[in-house]
Amino acid sequence: MSAGGGRPLITHIDAAEGWEQDEETGGLVHLVCTSDAVTVGLWKPNGAAGARIEYQLDADETLVVLRGSGEVRVDSGEPIQLRPGVVVSLPRGSQLSWLIDDEFRELWIYT
Repeated sequence: MSAGGGRPLITHIDAAEGWEQDEETGGLVHLVCTSDAVTVGLWKPNGAAGARIEYQLDADETLVVLRGSGEVRVDSGEPIQLRPGVVVSLPRGSQLSWLIDDEFRELWIYT
């Protein structure tokens, strides 16, 4: 899903439709905008809460925590505490290890 044809896309973090399984994380993704340069979406755990989610980033990612809490470790470093309002920018190639609660929601931007 993407905004196109000069029309805005309006969605909500609690949208009932438009979510797809994210095979990499076990959560759900709701795409907001896609182009050759950037992809923007929402993410929620969908049962992945409480278990470590580990993967390597294949793009630069900036995220904004919208709801819930948790932590992310980057390349086995110290945990970064996540709560609403926290913005984190992560470089491509980072090895991530997430632990989040069931209420967690984020807006992410891949470049």
